[in-house]
Amino acid sequence: MTQPANPELHEQMRQAVKQKALSILKMDEKVKRLSQDIDDGDTNLFFLEMFGKQVMFTSKLITSLQTAFGMSFYEQISKTLGELVGYEVTNQYKLTGHIHGNLKTYLDTLLEDIKYTPNRKAEYQSIHEIHKEIKAEIGSLDAIPDSTVDVFIKKPDGTEIFIDITTVKPNKKEFRTMKQKILKWYILRLSHGDITPEKIHTYIAIPYNPQSKTDNTYTRWNGYYDREDLLVGNELWQLVSDNQFSLEDMIDVFREIGEESKAYIERLIKLSDELRLFL
Repeated sequence: MTQPANPELHEQMRQAVKQKALSILKMDEKVKRLSQDIDDGDTNLFFLEMFGKQVMFTSKLITSLQTAFGMSFYEQISKTLGELVGYEVTNQYKLTGHIHGNLKTYLDTLLEDIKYTPNRKAEYQSIHEIHKEIKAEIGSLDAIPDSTVDVFIKKPDGTEIFIDITTVKPNKKEFRTMKQKILKWYILRLSHGDITPEKIHTYIAIPYNPQSKTDNTYTRWNGYYDREDLLVGNELWQLVSDNQFSLEDMIDVFREIGEESKAYIERLIKLSDELRLFL
């Protein structure tokens, strides 16, 4: 693992991520409850005999943890990491603005073209050119559907980043919807008239690459977005942490939680089995 540029800050980030994960997962509480549930008969007797308590418990625990985890974890961690490097970060940010009829027509025409080829740079430029033509006609700055941003970051230099965090395997309809959303966000923010276009960055983010822990190559339904629209795995964590925290660091934190929990789980199950024999 590459040595962090700022070891003290890096350790702060590791501990912050670990505590946030533990607070969401509530490992101790779940371990005790699920172990007791199995002892009380809340499992399939035949599978229990087939696989044993350890496997049945692990299966129940993973299901419970996945339910508790959700997508909000990634939003909260993005906020935690960003704030540690001095960014202003808001989760579920309500973006307001105005989409002029000319820009709505541009979006509809662009995305409904069967020959559509995503080109982030050209699309941003076209939106900017149309905006310059109609900026005197911009109406009230309101919230619209799909204007809630998962993670909004404002850097000290005035750069604003708008991130939509999604699952690791969206379908093509979801990608098309997200592409439309981030273009709308760009238009909405530009409509305020108090920021230059190069300071606005809108992204779709995937917390990890489901095909590789080390490679950010991602081509799923890539006819529906420009690769520059997408933050995959390490790209997301490096961006929100100003290059201070990586996907590898995130994996390391969860590995540590797993190792600590495994020893606790094994002790608890052993104790439970001993009590059952005694009773």
